[in-house]
Amino acid sequence: MADLKPAYLLTGDDDAKIDAWRARVRRRAEEENGPGALESFHARESGPDEVAAALSALTFGSGTRYVMVDGIDAWQAGQLEALERELGSPAPDTVLVLIVRGKAQGRLVKAVEQAGGEVRDYPAPKAWELPRWAAERAQEEGLSIEKEGAKLLVERAGPSQQRIAREIEKLGLLIHPETRLDADTIARFASGSDAGKGYDVADAVVAGDLETTLRLAERLTSAGETPAKLVWPVIRRLRDVHSAAELLEAGLSDKEVAAALGTPPWIAKRTIAQAKKPDRTALARAICAFAELEVEVRSGDCADEHTGFTRALARAAA
Repeated sequence: MADLKPAYLLTGDDDAKIDAWRARVRRRAEEENGPGALESFHARESGPDEVAAALSALTFGSGTRYVMVDGIDAWQAGQLEALERELGSPAPDTVLVLIVRGKAQGRLVKAVEQAGGEVRDYPAPKAWELPRWAAERAQEEGLSIEKEGAKLLVERAGPSQQRIAREIEKLGLLIHPETRLDADTIARFASGSDAGKGYDVADAVVAGDLETTLRLAERLTSAGETPAKLVWPVIRRLRDVHSAAELLEAGLSDKEVAAALGTPPWIAKRTIAQAKKPDRTALARAICAFAELEVEVRSGDCADEHTGFTRALARAAA
């Protein structure tokens, strides 16, 4: 993204790559313009007219403006006219990122290309490619999975790349300090549930991404996950990142912080990267939000566990 285009259209089913793109855009916006600089919309909540109006509105910022709209596949072709008009005369110093989960409509592709933008297609790996993808992902985390083990992991976790990635992270924690995942370990410990998704919620809370936090939590609780089961990974991630932020602020090097955390190297690396972004005070407030939830639950003041959990998530992510 060195030479920025006025618009980018990301399409496809490779959620891992698209989510990585989203994270890079958010990071770049905040590095250039400060926390909360990325203007984010979701097509299920904001229509094309609202997004178009936001794009045409004057701002007082002096740097590049970043606007991201996810889930555009929720809009019908007849709803795109307002957005097409804005793409016809892109606002100066504005980068618009449009995300379509699946195949984009032809007229949207044409509008982005005519605006001087760029279309990136990220098809998900085919079913038969997932074991190799899982092995490559494990290698990135410092782990090795034998061929049969990778096949079994995909069979257990299903076709979701995020779920496979979370299973690898969980299994890596279980076998630490070992780094080799064999089929026997995977057979005993790999889960076919959405439990690992709790860490997606935790990452969204740490990043201060309220929209993603609530969307993921709602999806998991609707699928049967209990708030009590989701709270633990959120609190653990918040505490780890807060501890890392404290140590970094005290002047310790990344290597010293990793040693102090006592987690596997790949987990420590990720935690330290997260600790360098948010405000430590905000992390402390987020931890307090869940401490308050626990007090409410234990005292009986929280009549509805799901409502209390949602409120705690909202306070923490905000």
